[in-house]
Amino acid sequence: MTLFARTSAIEPIQVLSDQLRLLMRSADSPFQMSAMVVDVPPGGFVPTHTHAKEEEGYFVLSGELTLTIGDQSCVLATGDFGHVPPRTLHGYANAGAEPVRFLAWTVGGPIDCFFEAMSERVKEMPRDVGAMAEITARFGVEMGGSPA
Repeated sequence: MTLFARTSAIEPIQVLSDQLRLLMRSADSPFQMSAMVVDVPPGGFVPTHTHAKEEEGYFVLSGELTLTIGDQSCVLATGDFGHVPPRTLHGYANAGAEPVRFLAWTVGGPIDCFFEAMSERVKEMPRDVGAMAEITARFGVEMGGSPA
């Protein structure tokens, strides 16, 4: 079990538009908590989706992130926080001209394994849509569409 992590020492993985640094693995936590630093470039986004098991927290470290949870959207700035309960439709976007960096963590499932699988098999859309469909189904992620 890793008790401490240095973000600068962790090799990033690419998941869709974002780079993630996995700070804590769900396998190292009795409640399957994982934590990561996420960098989102200008124009980057994650389409709305749900998780069957995990709840998520987002804490913005720099930039402005538009977070959609259910039918509500909020622009989160540095120091702001958003909470996504399990099975709740959510997504995010960086509509600004500067990169966004946020700390995300999940509890209740192996979402870090989902991100690793996505990084390994989904390199180019729409070419890899079949691989993405298989991975989302395997990890209980259901896609909803583009964020508001």
